[in-house]
Amino acid sequence: MGVTWHEDPRIREQDWGNYQKPEDIEVAKKERYKFGIFYYRFPNGESASDVYDRVSTFLDSLWRSFDTKRCQNYVLVTHGISIRVILSRYFRYSIDQFNLLANPKNCEMVILGHDGSGKLQLEGRCEVMLKEDEEDETHVSVAGYKFHQRLRIVPNHHVKTRSIRLSSKSLE
Repeated sequence: MGVTWHEDPRIREQDWGNYQKPEDIEVAKKERYKFGIFYYRFPNGESASDVYDRVSTFLDSLWRSFDTKRCQNYVLVTHGISIRVILSRYFRYSIDQFNLLANPKNCEMVILGHDGSGKLQLEGRCEVMLKEDEEDETHVSVAGYKFHQRLRIVPNHHVKTRSIRLSSKSLE
């Protein structure tokens, strides 16, 4: 079929640290929202900033491969934070914009299309639609996909506003 693939550990999931008790991870997640999602580093784990750094090196390699391995389509299969970082880096989202993005749901696809002039543009996302088997409630199958033109964003209670005051006077 002419399909090739390559595994790259740089687009793996964020390292959440070593949590033996589920309540510890819940405390850390709440703390992360107070501190700021992008820079909060989980104890013995990574921050989104760390993921950004390693995904950036992956993207540099990917761009170079476009010149050597001409393909019509590329499919990246990865985790939510890696997808958000890839989008943030490519489209130059600010940290605040990154913090507004929610991770895609399981099996959700983010679609970037070529604009014809050498750049990618966000076309939207496809959310998987599931249906339960009427006879066996534990069996679920894919019923199709629902297309959305916009990415998912975090719930309002996670959105943190900040005020920035600029002054020409030096602080003493």
